Amino acid sequence: MKRVLVIEDEKMLAEMYKDKLDQEGFETLSAYDGEEGVEVALREEPDLILLDILLPKKEGTDVLKEVRESGEWGENVPIVMLTNLDSRDYIVEAINKYSPSYYFIKANVELNEMVEKIRELLNE
Repeated sequence: MKRVLVIEDEKMLAEMYKDKLDQEGFETLSAYDGEEGVEVALREEPDLILLDILLPKKEGTDVLKEVRESGEWGENVPIVMLTNLDSRDYIVEAINKYSPSYYFIKANVELNEMVEKIRELLNE
């Protein structure tokens, strides 16, 4: 069973993602701020990370950087960024430098589309 870490501070969204992923046969881990997200990611080494950009305690761009710089697992784990933000310079810079696997605008994505992309990234 593939494990997905959802790092999302909006509890309603986090639970919605978790419920859908659980229904689709994934084991889902959750973190509700950037610091907790890094801790869970490095400890559990999930197969994929869904990562919100705007998070308390540590922004998603910093989480992305720390995971990518953590070693072989972090360099290779698929990371799907989630945001409702437009393209701000620091976000574009982090995306270009630390290569998330995919990027969704939360308001424009259907859960089934997200699950399809996760399956694709995990070669399922």
